[in-house]
Amino acid sequence: MAKHFDKQFKLDAIQYYHDHRDLGLVGCAKNLGISQQTLSRWQKELRDTGD
Repeated sequence: MAKHFDKQFKLDAIQYYHDHRDLGLVGCAKNLGISQQTLSRWQKELRDTGD
């Protein structure tokens, strides 16, 4: 079953990645307990919609 994350968690996850780029996308996603594809998709959605 797919997990659902609220908007604040998604924004915090993206900020975490930007603050810890040395870990890379995979490392940050692992630390957050999400997949790299999920974190990447959230970044794209934020870029595309600005929200």
